[in-house]
Amino acid sequence: MNFKFPDSYKANRPKPFQWLGKILIKLSGWKIKGQISDLYENKKFVAIVAPHTSNWDAVVGLAAIAAVDLKVYFIGKHTVFKGVLGKFMKYMGGIPVDRSKPGGLIKDLLRQVEDKKNGLIGLAPEGTRSKVGEWKTGFLRIARELNSGVVLVSLDFLKKELVFGKEFMPTGDDKQDILNIKEYYNAFTPKNPSNF
Repeated sequence: MNFKFPDSYKANRPKPFQWLGKILIKLSGWKIKGQISDLYENKKFVAIVAPHTSNWDAVVGLAAIAAVDLKVYFIGKHTVFKGVLGKFMKYMGGIPVDRSKPGGLIKDLLRQVEDKKNGLIGLAPEGTRSKVGEWKTGFLRIARELNSGVVLVSLDFLKKELVFGKEFMPTGDDKQDILNIKEYYNAFTPKNPSNF
C-alpha cells in the first residue's frame, strides 16, 4: 500500500480488524494509493468517492478503510443499518439517513459529525449506483460549511486501484465545480461503465 495520511486520522481499530482489511485488499488484487495532506490534520474534511456504480464499491471501500485504519464517516440508506450489518456499518463510521427526506440531509449529517474532533466525511457525488444526469452538490455545501477542500477519491476497477487523488477547493460556482470534478473522474474505469 502506497498511502499516507496524518496520524490524527487513525481510527485505532483492533489490529485483527486491520489485518482482515489488508488480507481482503491483497487477495482481491486491489492497491490503495495517494495521500491526505497534513493541511487537514485535526479537522473534518470532505472526500468524494467516484465512480459509484456498484455495490462492490462499498465492499472495496470498507476493506480499504479497515486496512489503513482510516477514520471515515459516511452516509448510507437507513434501511441497511439493521442487525449485524447495521452494527458493523456504524462501527466503520456509517451514518444512517432517510433519503426520502432530502431537505434536511446535509444539516442532519453535519449535526451528527459536529462532536467529532476530526475525520473524513466520505460521500458519493452521484447519490446512487444508477446512472444519473446531474451529480448532487451537497458535498460542496458541506465543504463550505467546514471551510474544507474536497479530496477526490477514485475507484478504478480496470487497474484495481483506490486512489486518494487531488484536493479540490470549491469556488462557489457549483455548476462549474461539478464539471471540473467530473472531468477528473473520466480517467477512471467504474465497475459498471454504463452507469457512469
